[in-house]
Order: sequence, then structure tokens, then C-alpha cells
Amino acid sequence: MIVSITHEHDLDGIGSQAIIKRHLDVSSEIQKTEIIYNFATYVDFVEKIQAILDIDKIPSQLIISDIGFNDSFEVLFSYFETAKKRGCKILWFDHHIVDDLIKDRLKNLIHTYINDPERCAAEVVRDYYLPNDFISDSIAKFARDTDFRTELFEIASNFQSIISFNRGAHNDRNKHRVVELLSQGDFENKWFSSQLESLKKWLAEESSFALGHAIILSLEPFGDVVISWAKLGGGKITKLIKQKFPHAKAFIGIDSRYNEIIIHSDFLNCREFAKEFEGGGHKERAGFKYQHIFDNTNVLTQSFIGNIKKIVSKFS
Repeated sequence: MIVSITHEHDLDGIGSQAIIKRHLDVSSEIQKTEIIYNFATYVDFVEKIQAILDIDKIPSQLIISDIGFNDSFEVLFSYFETAKKRGCKILWFDHHIVDDLIKDRLKNLIHTYINDPERCAAEVVRDYYLPNDFISDSIAKFARDTDFRTELFEIASNFQSIISFNRGAHNDRNKHRVVELLSQGDFENKWFSSQLESLKKWLAEESSFALGHAIILSLEPFGDVVISWAKLGGGKITKLIKQKFPHAKAFIGIDSRYNEIIIHSDFLNCREFAKEFEGGGHKERAGFKYQHIFDNTNVLTQSFIGNIKKIVSKFS
């Protein structure tokens, strides 16, 4: 049995898994091997890895893609060590900023650990498994476009919207469909068009909600921090409010479906900011959780606002 687990939020994670699937589908060595494709968030990653490795029949391979390393993940070291002794080959492909000591420990614990912040995860996976494959090249190109926000390809933005629309375990079937179609290079499939039609109203309503509920915190000497929320991916929210408030120095988007938070800024180290909440990510974009974001419907708690102000002050 082989298990692939990837970040469910975005095209980079889903695209990484599509390239892995494309590789596994044509590999003659594993034709009769059961292959399971799973999805994870930073909130449930530890729980899902523990469930995969803490059973009598563990996989022969565990492939992790587009998941960075938060401090809370250290509990997994003992699981990796035990799994390795039991013959499980663990491969981890990533591009988030991770402390060197953690990188070294992972490299010693598992079979393969590749982390390159200059590439997106799909590019790392492509270069490892299918470096000369046109379809994998296209998937990686689209993934990089959304992850690095270069916004060169409308189709990449559409894929990202579909993935965001299908967040949550109840939508795993649709995410599997995205992985399958991408792995086949069927980028123009009618199913994508039907998904875009279905999400059009949702995207418009939630985008309008996010813009209408944006809150500006004026924090001297740092500058303005804009916070908003909606039933929408936090990264999408930060993009929307940045367009409306281009003068601001930092943007915080809260996905109110899961209380997951994304911070985006070119003026502070977002990864270091997120680590204050046991989160992590990239220098310019990172994610974290907070226990009590809302007092009532659409009212942020003073503790949340206070903590944002306090941590931003460290970067002023």
C-alpha cells in the first residue's frame, strides 16, 4: 500500500498529488499496489499521519507534499522512526521555510526530504518524479502561478477557485476528481466548467462579504493592518483586501468555515509572525489558528485584535 497525503487548500498541494498520481499510474513496479490519496490541513495533519502509521499494516510508502513544518509536528518524529524500522519509505516534498535543525532531523529520520523555497511544491515533485513530462510541467507551471501570485494564467486561478470551493472532507470526492483530471492533462474537461458555474454565486457573495466587513487597524509606526473574513480561503481574502486597500502594510484573511487564518505582507516576516501562534509558512505569506476569533457573529474578539497588535509591534 502507498499513501499520498497533500495540502488540500490550494493548487500547489493538489497539483503535487496529481503529478505523484501520474508517476504512480505509469510505474511498472507498483501496478498491483493499492494507492490511497489523502488530503490534510495544518490542523489535522498530525492526526492523519498518526492514523496512517499507527496501524498493524502500515504503507510501504508514505508520500507527503506541500506541508511545511509547525512546532506541533514534533510529536511525529517518534512515528517516523518507528515506521522506518517497520519498512515504510517516507518521502516529504516541500517549499515552506523550515528551521535547519528540523530539516536535518527529518533528513535523518525519513528516506527523502526535499525542501526548496525557490520552487513551489509541485515543481519539487515534478523534478523528482517526472522531470521531462509535458503534462507535469504544465501542472507545476499553474501551481507556481497561484502559489507565487504571478497571475499569468486564468486557468490556474480557476483551478484554485474550484479547490477552495471544495474544501473539507465532505468534498474529498471532488478533490479526487481534480487530482485525476490534472494527472491526465485533461485541463479543459467540462467538469471544471460545471464547477466554475456552481461556484460563481458563492465566490461573488463571499468576496463581497469579505470586502464589506474589512477592518483597518492603524498601528504606528508599522502602518495599517487590514483584517477580514468570509466562507472563503484566507489567501483569497488577503488578495481581495489588498486590491481594495493597497496602502496597507499587512493583510489578514480568516476562513470562517474552519477559523483558519492567512497573513500576507511584504513588510513583516509572516512566518515569524505565524510562529507566535504555532503556525508557519513563507516569509511573505503564512498561516495559523486562533482559539477564539469571534465573540459573536461577525464580531472579532478583543483578545484576537490585541494579540495581532502586540505581535505586529515586534516588527515595528
